[in-house]
Amino acid sequence: MEYDERFEAMADACLKAHEAVAETGTPAMRAMTRALLWQIAQELAQKDERCKMMDRFDEASAERLEA
Repeated sequence: MEYDERFEAMADACLKAHEAVAETGTPAMRAMTRALLWQIAQELAQKDERCKMMDRFDEASAERLEA
């Protein structure tokens, strides 16, 4: 299993845990699962930005090679 698949599985598990905690957990527990989901979202946003930067780099490199 690759990193992306493991990360996605972890994110899904955290979402399910958050749903369960939202129904029966204490306010502190809900805050903790929200914080965890926020951190996951931050990591996904950073990964997306890194991919965009690599795409721009690849495009610029290809343009230089064509010139």
